[in-house]
Amino acid sequence: MTVDAGPRPDTGSPRAHLLQVADTDHAQRVGTAAWLDRELAFGAKVFYKGWLGDEGRIEKHWIAGPESSRRTREALRSGQLEFLDFPELIARCEGTTEGLHRLQADELERALGEGWPSVAMTQESSRRQLVDDAEVVEFGRQESGYDALAARAPLRILCQLTTSVENERHVFESLGVHHRHVADVGWGAELDGERWHLHGDLDAHVAQRFGGALAGALREKTTGGDLEIDLSDVGFVDVACAQLIVLAARGEPEGRRIVLHDPPRLLRRLLDVLGRPASVVVVDGDRP
Repeated sequence: MTVDAGPRPDTGSPRAHLLQVADTDHAQRVGTAAWLDRELAFGAKVFYKGWLGDEGRIEKHWIAGPESSRRTREALRSGQLEFLDFPELIARCEGTTEGLHRLQADELERALGEGWPSVAMTQESSRRQLVDDAEVVEFGRQESGYDALAARAPLRILCQLTTSVENERHVFESLGVHHRHVADVGWGAELDGERWHLHGDLDAHVAQRFGGALAGALREKTTGGDLEIDLSDVGFVDVACAQLIVLAARGEPEGRRIVLHDPPRLLRRLLDVLGRPASVVVVDGDRP
């Protein structure tokens, strides 16, 4: 691929590779529809990859049917929006990650060659079981293909995770792979410089998801230094999420720290109750 990325247009989604987490199909559709409408409004070429269902008819799908917006229907007719059903996607990729990466690169190059200022891609819940470590590694390699393309061209990606159709391991590992940019119910995360910035409330409802994202952030730091976490925009942390931080810190190798910047007062108290290890460092502003 020989795309010259050039300057990134200041349009569309603020994050290049975003994981949207939803508990129900309805919640997933609402969030995706808003993302899609924004990308279309800013002039992006959108490639939507999803499930058409048994009928296999796009006009019956929620994205283009009576529930959809007028902009979406017009974009589908004009070619600004293209839909690819998952069975067809698998066939065209021959069921391989390499095939998927080639397809994505071809779509991106074609769209930019046609003069679109930016490109957006989506992927619905993959419904992969992730039954063993090899499958987890393959899933990570699949998703890293998006990051490689986004680093070279004006591309934005929405990966959708609907927890009601995935098993627990997939939810945990998906958050780990996508930990840099997460939009979840009640909380979210993004990589802000060298710091992992969290916002919202970390309660028992999202503990498994937060644990997966924390595991992914620590995994990424295996060859680096401390994990810096900005908690200045977190309003509430319950004991389950506080315990995840403590357990993760105790499992880190000697010399590695989890540095918590401006955590809420409740989290400080919970860390003391749980027995904060020396590898968890609390920083207020610039002073530990």
